Amino acid sequence: MRVIAGKFKGRRLATPKSMTVRPTTDRVKESVFSILQEKVVNTRFLDLCAGTGNIGIEALSRGAKQVTFLEQNLKCLRLIEQNLQTCGLKITNPQVQLMQADVSKGINTLHKRAETYELVYFDPPYDAELYNKCLSHISDTCILESTGMLLVEHRKHTVLPLLFGQLTCDRQRQYGDTCLSFYRYL
Repeated sequence: MRVIAGKFKGRRLATPKSMTVRPTTDRVKESVFSILQEKVVNTRFLDLCAGTGNIGIEALSRGAKQVTFLEQNLKCLRLIEQNLQTCGLKITNPQVQLMQADVSKGINTLHKRAETYELVYFDPPYDAELYNKCLSHISDTCILESTGMLLVEHRKHTVLPLLFGQLTCDRQRQYGDTCLSFYRYL
């Protein structure tokens, strides 16, 4: 796993030794950022269920103003710290915010702090059954800015509703067994 483009291009990121974390593949990551292109520059980016930090670090590399990494697993947070250090970033850097929390509690905390994001990437464990609950929660709390975009990574066989509260799916892309759904406010 590596950083594909931007100021950290080519840096190799550490991956977990076990298979309990499924990092987004370079192919999917490259496609995501090809679609987003300049939309990443100067944005506040939320990496939900961040795992290795792979997606959030790519966003930083491509010019995101600030990235919040939300992850429940402490070992994964340590891995994110290690990967940030590989890119020359300390966790005290104002561009970086690490949060250890269950995704639902983390969304609540961000909402209470009145934090909003232009881009949110949500990649939970495929079998965790978090999609419906968390997508509804994101819609209800408005942590996604009104003109923002929510990207949801899931298995191609996982069918997500086209509407979650005020969020609507305006496109999907498939890469092998992986599917990306793009949500915006109506």
